[in-house]
Amino acid sequence: MSATPDTHPTAAASRPVAAAMPRSANPVARKTTISGLFVHAQMSSVAGAPVVYLLGDVADHSSVQVPEGVSLVNVGVDLWEENFSPWCAPRVFAKGPNFGDGAQKTLDTLINQVIPWAESELTEPPAYRVLVGYSLAGLFSLWAGVSQPATPQQVARGYQPDDAPSQPGVSSQPGAPHVDAPVATFQRVGAVSGSFWFPSLLDYVDQQLSGGAVGLTHAYLSLGDREARTPNPQIMHVRENAELLASELENAGITSTFELNRGNHFQNVEGRMQKALNWLVK
Repeated sequence: MSATPDTHPTAAASRPVAAAMPRSANPVARKTTISGLFVHAQMSSVAGAPVVYLLGDVADHSSVQVPEGVSLVNVGVDLWEENFSPWCAPRVFAKGPNFGDGAQKTLDTLINQVIPWAESELTEPPAYRVLVGYSLAGLFSLWAGVSQPATPQQVARGYQPDDAPSQPGVSSQPGAPHVDAPVATFQRVGAVSGSFWFPSLLDYVDQQLSGGAVGLTHAYLSLGDREARTPNPQIMHVRENAELLASELENAGITSTFELNRGNHFQNVEGRMQKALNWLVK
């Protein structure tokens, strides 16, 4: 976020595209709304294929792609500053909104409702799941990644979305356990031009990693080289924070990288997202 056009914007101001058209083998496209999240899934027919969950505003066309044979699920929200914020924090701009604490609810919905719906027709669990987002959605991805325990998760199957009629023999509740989920729900995360300036983020990540119970295996962090050029005292440390986070993740045994791109926060959004996906899905 930034106080100037050349630096980090608020999530509300930027609303970067977070949609992609995958080149998956025989993709099956479905759209729905689940507990306020807008979901567009294109699932691969390849057994055990990875699934990428791409956060942000869902658009029908984008140049961002996942490799052939990989499933893609776009997830959009109404209020970035509420749905992607892990805890309450004051606004960083005079005309901007304050940040809420809706991230945990969003993560719970992803795990207990969106994943079961999106993956309900897969013949095998995915080899791994990727969670990636831009700006505040990138902050959410990183926060979610370090918030996961390194123990098997029970992921419900058979969840029916808000607009779906009930079906005989299919549970409409998110409580039907499916226990063959991987060690962590999302093993790989991407924070592209992430809001690494967010208050208390460094302390939270340090606390989580120190506990030694994080199931994350890969983390991709990036920024534009002009994003820290701002008089805003909170945002000016975004690059320093990103570098510290990447180093700390790597030291915790998580395969990590920090990539510095040219330009400000708005520049080449799709290109930066593509770089993240190319690194995370390999």
